[in-house]
Amino acid sequence: MLGIFPGSSASFSRKLALFSGIVSLSVFTSEIRPAESLNKIIATVGNQSISELDFDDAQDKYQKLSNTKYLKNEDMRKSLRTRIIDFLIDRAVVDSIAEDESIQVNEKRLESEIEKRMEFMGVTSRKQFEKAVESSAGMSYELWYTELPYQIKKTQLMQYKVPNHPPSDKDIRSWYAQNREKVGFEVQYRQIAISPNNDSITEESRIHKEASEIKKNVLSDPASFGLIAGSPRNTDANLRARKGLMDWVSSFELYKTNRSVAVALSTIPVGSVSEVFRDERKRYCIVKVEGKRPTPLENVRQGIVNLLSREKEDENFMKWVRESRSTVPIQIFDEAYKKENKIPDQQETLNLD
Repeated sequence: MLGIFPGSSASFSRKLALFSGIVSLSVFTSEIRPAESLNKIIATVGNQSISELDFDDAQDKYQKLSNTKYLKNEDMRKSLRTRIIDFLIDRAVVDSIAEDESIQVNEKRLESEIEKRMEFMGVTSRKQFEKAVESSAGMSYELWYTELPYQIKKTQLMQYKVPNHPPSDKDIRSWYAQNREKVGFEVQYRQIAISPNNDSITEESRIHKEASEIKKNVLSDPASFGLIAGSPRNTDANLRARKGLMDWVSSFELYKTNRSVAVALSTIPVGSVSEVFRDERKRYCIVKVEGKRPTPLENVRQGIVNLLSREKEDENFMKWVRESRSTVPIQIFDEAYKKENKIPDQQETLNLD
């Protein structure tokens, strides 16, 4: 039997093993090629690789973040694939620079950040905090938590690396001119307040009747409001001494101190008189609007500066990230991305010296 095959049985065994190895390698190679294709490298950023699997994982997160405040400056003229690849590249650039700046975000750092935010919000229950986060962020808590490491790095990099350009006076005045209704108003008004002597139904009825008569009088003669407000019929001595006049006060401040009066004033125009209402002190009141004006710019300037600065934060940060691409080695291998963004193929040269 052994004579059928040339060479010794040991030689035959070695050849058979070699043949089996070749077959196994061929099968193994054919099996891993599809996996290699699925996980091909799209780009490299510094020492990080972005693969096709990374792209697949990022699609769902990108789509969800697109519906929130976290992705507001996307260029919708670009294809979805390009936007997602840019999203991954930008995140990798931030990771690379954060690593160079020794900004580390581990589990302990995340828990510390959450505890700090809970304390700031005055919340002690983790479930309550999670619900508050979902409400304010407009996303699930799980998605917010996966985004937290990036937001921590972003906050620290903005403090140390991103130039801070406060809004100009022109920008502030322009915003104020376009949003006068949003900044609220200041009001000048007169008030008549009548306090009952006791809590009896008879006294309540008497006071309501008196207030209704005053309302009827001032409607027929608006000029009489100041006279009545300065008379003993106005039982509030402080108001009576000023003929009921309350000088300019912001609606916001008035709402904090006298909500019922603020509500009454918000519904009537200048020169008009309110219905009879009861305030927080159980007094029967009538108010007349002497004047209304938007809150002066100087009273809300700092608030506008803060608002415009916050609105520009994301824009300034993304501009800085895109500019920082030139400081981090980036190679693009995705043909569709290169074609859309007009990136030339890199020519490899071989030195034969």
